[in-house]
Amino acid sequence: INAEYGKQWYQRRVRGKQGDYLIKNGSIYMELEVMSKEQAEKRPAGFGRHPPNTNPTIPEPIRVTTEFGGLEAKVRTVKFIWKSPNRLKFILAIILQIFGLIFGALMFNAPSAVLSSVTG
Repeated sequence: INAEYGKQWYQRRVRGKQGDYLIKNGSIYMELEVMSKEQAEKRPAGFGRHPPNTNPTIPEPIRVTTEFGGLEAKVRTVKFIWKSPNRLKFILAIILQIFGLIFGALMFNAPSAVLSSVTG
């Protein structure tokens, strides 16, 4: 790490259930910059994305809207499923549900159809 500026990934580890091994619990990417008071007054930093947000600039996150009204939300859901790596599983699940409904309807009507053919 440089004496004036440093950035590094820090691993967070905790003891296991028996206490004899370490489990990786998370990682933190941290940047640390040491400067004089004059430099700090020239380059103020805000908290998170609050102003002045210039050193370094933190962009706004991309968030998915959670509104459930209208056709737009349904189209977004279909696009999300279509772009998903599990797209084949979703399509297969829908096809199996359709076949299950058809099979269930046939089994529900089968006794009455057999009785009507037997009795004439």
